[in-house]
Amino acid sequence: MIRVGIIGADTPEGGELIRLLAMHPDVEILGAQAPGLEGTPITHHHHGLIGETDLSFTGSLDYSRLNVLFVCNSLTFGTAEFTQMRIVRPDLKVILLNWPKGLDIESHGIVYGLPEINRKLLVRGATGAVVPTSFASMSLVALYPFANHLLLNGDIEIHVSAPRVILEEIDINAVEREITDRLQEVQRSFNGTIKISAEESAARRSSMMSIKFATSLTTGQILELYEIYDDHNFSFVSQIPVGVSEVAGTNKCVVSVIREESGRAHLQAIADCRLRGGAGEAVHILNLMFGLHERTGLALKAIDFTPVGTSGVSDV
Repeated sequence: MIRVGIIGADTPEGGELIRLLAMHPDVEILGAQAPGLEGTPITHHHHGLIGETDLSFTGSLDYSRLNVLFVCNSLTFGTAEFTQMRIVRPDLKVILLNWPKGLDIESHGIVYGLPEINRKLLVRGATGAVVPTSFASMSLVALYPFANHLLLNGDIEIHVSAPRVILEEIDINAVEREITDRLQEVQRSFNGTIKISAEESAARRSSMMSIKFATSLTTGQILELYEIYDDHNFSFVSQIPVGVSEVAGTNKCVVSVIREESGRAHLQAIADCRLRGGAGEAVHILNLMFGLHERTGLALKAIDFTPVGTSGVSDV
């Protein structure tokens, strides 16, 4: 069994992670740290776990007993704590859902944990990974096939429709930099500007993203680019738009290709922001690091599904 510890287990990300790991067949949660809640049963703080775990929150973790550490709160586990932990346990695998301010991930050998781009690095001995932000994860899944073929040649407009609680957690400027940096790592010639706009939606936890940029490719040629994901388990392409309830409660990112006639590509990406770019992506990374099948513990059924209406697109 993979012995797991969680820092920041009282956060929404920590709760979502516990829900997944409690049902993971190869994981044992040894400790869930939440300062100020020591001794409080997890089920008193996070819903949906009665009957799944009898753990209580702890004030500290014994790193010597762990195989992997998840960090969900960088306010209680910053750069100094990370550095000290590395001295004590240089072999301990660390997955950062929340990135400690000032931490140089490259100097610590931490991989940018988007499996669609860095799956080989995660499988081949990585001891640390940082989970992308949800909006960056969605954008990069949609744009990576273009960057991989050096086909991004201008500005990219991204419009996001997301629940208020998700928008309140996101630093749009930081996400724009995150996307730009990762695209330039893949396509060094990319010098366009990423511009994100956002509006509140009625969805509970999922987001819809519209991505537009110049291209001379036909719809058929664009679809061929996405064949790069044929052996991936959580990225899918649709030739028609689909609603966000298609992915709510799953780790999927679905990209729809909508070719515009004005020489521009129009892509739509949908994902559950609590899982994709969150707890689901973190568990996906764990599976890769420990040589498990990608879908282990993540073969999840979509929730909150709304039947397709007359327009052919669910709007929830």
